[in-house]
Amino acid sequence: MKAFIKTILFLLLCIRCSSPAPSNTEELPNDHPFRYFELGKEKRSLKERLCYLTEAEKKATILGLDSIVIKSLSFKAYLFKENRYKDERYLDSVLPVSKKMLKAAIKAKDSANIGKAYFKIGENFLNKNINDSAFYYFDKSKYIYASIKDSSQTGKKIDRMARILIDDSNYNLAESLLVEALEYLEPIKDSVSLTSVYLNLAIKYKEQANYNKAKSFINKAYEYSCSPKANKVIKNTELLILQKNGDFDALIKKYSKLINDKDIINNKKEYARILDNFTYTKWLAGYNENIESKLQESLHIRDSLQDVSGLIASYEHLMRFYSKKNASKATLYAKKLFKLTVAQNNLTDRLDAIEYLKTSLPNESMQYTRLELELKDSLLNAQKLSGYQYAAMIYDTNNLEKKLFKEQKEKELVNQKRITQNIIYGGSGLLILISSIFLLFYLQTKHRKEKIQERHSTEKRISKKIHDEVGNDIFYLATQLQQDPDFTTDPDKLKILKGFDSVYHKVRDISRDHTVETGEEYGDEVLSLLNSYGSQTTKVITNTVDVDFWSSVSAYKKGELYWVLKELLTNMKKHSKASFVSVQFLKEKQHLVVTYVDNGIGINDTHLISKNGLRNVENRMKDIKGTITFESEPKQGFKAKIVFTS
Repeated sequence: MKAFIKTILFLLLCIRCSSPAPSNTEELPNDHPFRYFELGKEKRSLKERLCYLTEAEKKATILGLDSIVIKSLSFKAYLFKENRYKDERYLDSVLPVSKKMLKAAIKAKDSANIGKAYFKIGENFLNKNINDSAFYYFDKSKYIYASIKDSSQTGKKIDRMARILIDDSNYNLAESLLVEALEYLEPIKDSVSLTSVYLNLAIKYKEQANYNKAKSFINKAYEYSCSPKANKVIKNTELLILQKNGDFDALIKKYSKLINDKDIINNKKEYARILDNFTYTKWLAGYNENIESKLQESLHIRDSLQDVSGLIASYEHLMRFYSKKNASKATLYAKKLFKLTVAQNNLTDRLDAIEYLKTSLPNESMQYTRLELELKDSLLNAQKLSGYQYAAMIYDTNNLEKKLFKEQKEKELVNQKRITQNIIYGGSGLLILISSIFLLFYLQTKHRKEKIQERHSTEKRISKKIHDEVGNDIFYLATQLQQDPDFTTDPDKLKILKGFDSVYHKVRDISRDHTVETGEEYGDEVLSLLNSYGSQTTKVITNTVDVDFWSSVSAYKKGELYWVLKELLTNMKKHSKASFVSVQFLKEKQHLVVTYVDNGIGINDTHLISKNGLRNVENRMKDIKGTITFESEPKQGFKAKIVFTS
């Protein structure tokens, strides 16, 4: 039987260890890794957050809690990415942390987080303008999400891949991917992703100078957009479409409204962008007033913010503006544009700078002409190469998907019989296991109840025998002695007669003590017990309980509690010299809690508990699967707390 119980406990322990961390963090110890993870998510300094997340990862690794390891690494990668603007070095930390997360997710066979880790790695390369590597990892992420049938994430990853193709001027392949993304996304739950897909389609057609088509997709993007932030992004693309299409009047009206928007005014970077585009549009439309000052104002704001992409736009606009009125200044900004685009590896805007410098600097025209030809060849070759490269990536992934799908189907067919058999055997074994556990608990409970009932019966039988035989004999002897005149007049003999009477009453009390009402009158029985120990020198108080307070407590547990209380009160009466006693009854969830407190002399030796008869109290509590704890110090009173399931 003991071996069987150990086996059951081992299985239950395995089940518990494989379960995720409890959702209620209040139940977790202070040094649990999930607590450190939660602290890392709170708003505090970046250094503190990273320290908490590192600690969570370390502790979770030791305990084998893979899910917390993955969560901690994922959030660290997110913090590094979000803070890259404050310090470029943080961006270099994204890749190693994301790869570590990928390794942990593969170890845990957590497909969703494998896909998430691939995506984070791809984002890292995208933020460094390494588009081919970003595309590769987005493609791997897409494949993982498609394999677990997460259509929302699959569509989202395809959309990100398509945007890379648009930026690399690979428009046909981009459009086919965006159409594929629409097949995965659903209007209600994927509105954000659908907004992005339609916006990318608009950008794609804008780049191909198909402005009417671009406008139609802008309207579709607005249709699915559900946030002010998304609307601003759509609005920016819409304005660029109007500008490229030469629709200056409509564009100026929209910019006039935007430039006075409070959110725009309070955001320096956004204000500088709108101001620059608004002013440049007015110049293209033939306006001359304040054009130079407004373009310079936007440049100064962007320079103060170190907004690199914004500075490129400002340099280009100032180059074109001054080309009509001040050649030296136009050349100055063309050179600044050239220098910055070289540093940023921006080929398209660099080509604009070279084309102007080629004509504005006759003595250096051959040099810039050569650079222009080399750059155009590089762009053309890069586009061709990237087109082949991206197509090859998609082809390889699709073939891999088909191959793995076929292998998976074959494995499923081969293992189908084995799986069915395992289910049958496992189900039968589980049924036997559960039945055995219930039978074991039933027999143990039944045995415990029978043991308690047997003790109660024995106690009642002994007390009855004492009352019927010993008590009656003492009563008979006392009656005989009362008939002797000497015993009623002689003081010494009268003491003996009174002694007989005292012993008789004690015997009668023993008999009464082992008869307890455990039905509806139990509450009154307990109250009567407490009152019986009160006196002029000892005050006993208790709390008022509901009428049905005792209804859920079994009869045998009521009986045991009664004897425990009686033992505590008797101990108080004999030893504690208490003037105040409190007994409180409470229910906490499925447990009944009884608290006994007195202000007596207390005890300082645990052996005294046994000597005072309180060891019996502990045994009674064990019988009903309850606990009793004692707290006492000399001259500090005595406290006992009883807890058992009702």
